[in-house]
Amino acid sequence: MSTTAATLGGELARIGLTVPTDQLEVLLTERVAAVAEQMHITERSARQYFDHDTLRTLARDLALIIKDEAPGADLLALPRTTAMPLATLGATIAALVEVTALGGADKDPDEPATAMALISTLGVLARDHDGDLPAVWVPEPLLMRAARLIENTADLVRQGCPLPPDVAEEVRPHLQKTLREDAAGLRALIPGTGRRSGSGLWAVPDDPS
Repeated sequence: MSTTAATLGGELARIGLTVPTDQLEVLLTERVAAVAEQMHITERSARQYFDHDTLRTLARDLALIIKDEAPGADLLALPRTTAMPLATLGATIAALVEVTALGGADKDPDEPATAMALISTLGVLARDHDGDLPAVWVPEPLLMRAARLIENTADLVRQGCPLPPDVAEEVRPHLQKTLREDAAGLRALIPGTGRRSGSGLWAVPDDPS
């Protein structure tokens, strides 16, 4: 199951999505059990139906679920429609640094890299910022991607993941709370989250292959 989850994770990464491997294992376990029940076979037999083509289809299905993140799109090329207060910008960068520190290769090797890419993008957006304005204009999908990564990391902290050597264990509850608040702050900037449907800017891009 871990190998299959890793394969699915790779397919998701190809279209710009990062999901913790342990969450993918849970998802796949549920899907295998459902297939086994429907076909009246054992779960071991059901696993043979989860070949590479099936996993690619599943990856695209998952992408559609979170299409508001504009998976696979270049964030810098999207319209900058949301005003991000400078204080929120700073808190988000700090939270994404925690994602890179706490994600860890043992959990999901792609997640820290994705967080670093978002930090870089925020840096470019801040560079383009008009100094007379109290906020930086950013694309909504950036907020969605960052919020999900930060929430994932808050879950890792709650589940007892190792903290960096310079972080005391008693800080864990505060860190988890802060990460959740940072993610909630990002989502609060997006009016009518999840309202979009159909094709267009937010649709999943064509298969890169």
